[in-house]
Amino acid sequence: MLMNRYLMKNLLLATGFITFALLMVVMLTQSLRILELVANSDAPPGIFFKLVALSLPKFLETILPVALVTAVLFVYNRFIIDNELIVLRSCGFDQHALARPALNLAAICGAIMLVLTVWATPVSYTQVKEMRLSVMSKYSSFLLREGVFNTFGKDLTVYLRNRDQNGDLIGLVIHDTRDKTKPPYTVTAKRGRLVMGDETPSIVVYDGMRQQLDLRSQTVSKLHFSQYMIEIKGFARGPGARARDYSERTLYELLHPDMNVKYDRDHRDAFMAEAHADIARPLTPVAFTLAVLAIVLLGPFNRRGQTKKILFAALVVAVLMAANLGLMSAARKKLELAPLLYIVNFVPIFLGYYALDFRGEQQIMRMLRKWRASRAQHGAEEEAA
Repeated sequence: MLMNRYLMKNLLLATGFITFALLMVVMLTQSLRILELVANSDAPPGIFFKLVALSLPKFLETILPVALVTAVLFVYNRFIIDNELIVLRSCGFDQHALARPALNLAAICGAIMLVLTVWATPVSYTQVKEMRLSVMSKYSSFLLREGVFNTFGKDLTVYLRNRDQNGDLIGLVIHDTRDKTKPPYTVTAKRGRLVMGDETPSIVVYDGMRQQLDLRSQTVSKLHFSQYMIEIKGFARGPGARARDYSERTLYELLHPDMNVKYDRDHRDAFMAEAHADIARPLTPVAFTLAVLAIVLLGPFNRRGQTKKILFAALVVAVLMAANLGLMSAARKKLELAPLLYIVNFVPIFLGYYALDFRGEQQIMRMLRKWRASRAQHGAEEEAA
């Protein structure tokens, strides 16, 4: 139908533009962290662009519903100001017909979000984390920063005064407490170099001294050396060595955790809660859109603008978004709250659809008239008293 295509075209253009604009703003703010990681590690510039590209699905998952709601408010308000919706309503188009293009677009956005939440975002987020670990383990300048105490875990601290032009480490102090069966020791050295093994980086130090407390004699033993190697174990783990959290798992992996793995057994409820959240999250574009349409299209149109309606619609969407985020967080701690994730989205869907129906609109308008009449009567009684 011509009217549907016309509205859909405007909604698509507005949604696409707003999504792109919000995505650029978010990327500019969030990419600063990625840029710092790449710049401090002297990694190739291509890694920065790859990390940014892999971060897009996670950002898009949050931005898309907001962009859709903003586009619906903008397009329908403009059509009201230009009298286009008034003409369409005079031609016999009911509320459902006027809302259909926006609902079709909301369904498309919901399908996109379903793909993002159940597969694309977990896969890309996993690659982002693995690339970060790879950068941190392969590029030495990120591992050791000059003039600060660099800590690796809780048991190894390395201080570096500066670097020379050849990349050698100058002025090293290393304190190691990883071996709990022996007293901790401290190594001081004039210079050193960071080298990479198969998976574990090591620090080779030259011309230094190793000091350790002798528990029997309660004296400090000193060992002077010309070369000494210290492995930074446990820092650069391979992709398969670390446990992936719920945000890195696809819907199938969340629903089928490996019960032979302790981490999966301990976090099974959190995985199930995230699975429910992944299923419920694609409902948000439809829920938000129906809530906004019910508010904007309900009642008479004001050609001078719908400021109050728009502000109220924005407030309702903000409350729904806060409820979704709060319930997602609470469900990860208490799985019994997971069904509320569906309720908080199905309620605005049902109420919005009912309000767009002619009988629903009439009933709501009658309730509003009664409420206004009761307020007016109460105010008159107060003035008479």
